[in-house]
Amino acid sequence: MGAAAVTLYFLTPLALTAAARRLMLTDPLVPADVVIALGGDARCMRERGAADLYKRGFAPRVIVSGVPCAWGIHTGDAAKRYVTSLGVPPDDILVLRKSWNTRLEAIDVAGVMRQNGWHSAIIVTSPFHSRRALYTFRRYASEFTFYSAPLPTEPPEWQPERWWSRRGDMGFTVREFFAWINTLVGGLR
Repeated sequence: MGAAAVTLYFLTPLALTAAARRLMLTDPLVPADVVIALGGDARCMRERGAADLYKRGFAPRVIVSGVPCAWGIHTGDAAKRYVTSLGVPPDDILVLRKSWNTRLEAIDVAGVMRQNGWHSAIIVTSPFHSRRALYTFRRYASEFTFYSAPLPTEPPEWQPERWWSRRGDMGFTVREFFAWINTLVGGLR
């Protein structure tokens, strides 16, 4: 009994870290028609990452997304203003206006890509969301090529090591595990 408890004590952190690392997927960076900053990041790190890829020449356009909120404010418009403040010309930024979840973003992006004759996109999202986002985009927009370029796993962003010991990281990780179940059964996210 004692040896099993000691083994479990040392293996549990390794297993939890390994499980979190499976949430991440990073593709090699290649030029694409557009870079997409997925919505849902209150600190605008995704938008900053997309602007960086744009300025480094990986795509000539940026898509940001958002939803309407109180007092006539739209988070997509705020994201566009932020990306513009980072040096991306406003004419090179498109706003998705009803991005309530990753599935709807994928469907909306597919429509924009068809309208513009684009074939490839780089998806910028949080590391814990990167594998599911890419899976969702490939599932709902299968005629296009998507690449995953998640944010780095360094503060203030989510980190897979010892995620269970940080309240914010725990919330993101557990929610993402449940979101995977929802995605695989064809749910809302």
